[in-house]
Amino acid sequence: MADMAAGGARDVEHVAPGLVPVACCLAGVASCGGLVVLCVLHRFYAAALVMSACALLLGALVLGRLARLEQRVRNRAARLRAPPSRPDQTAMLRAMLDHAPVPLLGVTHDGVLRAANRAARRLFGTDDRVPDPPAALAASLASTLASSLARAEAQGRAVVRLDRPGGARHYALSVAQASLHGPLARLVALTDIEAELNAGEATALREVLQVLSHEIMNSLTPVSSLAESAQDMLAGGDAAAMPEAALAVATILRRIQGLDRFVQGYRHLARLPPVAPRALSVGAMLHDVGRLFHSMWEGQGVALRLHPPMPDIVARLDGDLLVQALIALTTNGAQAALAGPRRPAWVALWARADAEQVTIGIRDSGAGVAPAEAALIFRPFFSLREGGTGIGLSLARQIVQDHGGSLVLAPQEEDAGATFLIRI
Repeated sequence: MADMAAGGARDVEHVAPGLVPVACCLAGVASCGGLVVLCVLHRFYAAALVMSACALLLGALVLGRLARLEQRVRNRAARLRAPPSRPDQTAMLRAMLDHAPVPLLGVTHDGVLRAANRAARRLFGTDDRVPDPPAALAASLASTLASSLARAEAQGRAVVRLDRPGGARHYALSVAQASLHGPLARLVALTDIEAELNAGEATALREVLQVLSHEIMNSLTPVSSLAESAQDMLAGGDAAAMPEAALAVATILRRIQGLDRFVQGYRHLARLPPVAPRALSVGAMLHDVGRLFHSMWEGQGVALRLHPPMPDIVARLDGDLLVQALIALTTNGAQAALAGPRRPAWVALWARADAEQVTIGIRDSGAGVAPAEAALIFRPFFSLREGGTGIGLSLARQIVQDHGGSLVLAPQEEDAGATFLIRI
């Protein structure tokens, strides 16, 4: 409002000087009119004509002056209503691009590569044209811009490794239209992703090591306990204990061989080894898991309720991998049983078969799984137990899925905790 009042005062100051001559002319017109009346009354007709002409002339001057003042006021008002002048938007955007920290390259309509901002000029050590683009960059640009520019704009992203004087670094390459840079057809952005790649590799390595250490410890702990029991039986020299000791040693040997195959698969492939199915006794496999479970958890107060199939089931399965999955599931069950409210703590393991599939069940006496968490428990590294790794269930499901089967959490039953069903 203060600005508007100040503008109005300036308009008055600008127009007022032009009103003085108008006022004088109007006074002259009035005077001439009075003289015309007097001359007519005294019959000085010639003088009346002269005064009339003077009045008309002064009136014309007044009208002309008023027209010029009106035009001046209109021009002044138009200038006040006009928006303030703004700087060139294109120049501002070009300046912003020039100071952007991401190197930008321009591709001209004839395919010449030019540095479009300061970051690109520093990266390639040039003032304008990139004289000899690195082969990796040229190949990535060719693959990104080839075939269809529309596809390049929508999906034109690639990763390129550039060998620079300070060392090789990886860049994410993306392409966009360069409408603000007249001679340039496209703008190419090079985003440094070296730090992100290094962090991703470190995370992947930690996850692999975590999986390996988790599964190795899950297997070695019961094997170590079973070996101590076998050693005690052999040291006692009791002939009646020899068959049981031999059985323990055979179980240890099978588990060590299976663990070796598991670790070798991880070492060579950085993933689970491929399934190698063969005909095996499901009952014998459950007894192996039972012996390993007893050696680890019986001393901690968790009982195993083992129900092998009667009659036995013979199926084509990979016993080494399935034992690994069952160890993970029974270990999770024992931990849940110890942390749960029910006593005595127990884990049940059984198997049954129908015309289409074999079902292996693992149930514990723990508190169960809340409905809100049921969809999360199979995610890698998600754990409901403090200090848990969140690996066992995801690994067990992967092993079962590699067999073409499924591992699911069954609805919770009364007086029991979680129930997992393997269907193969």
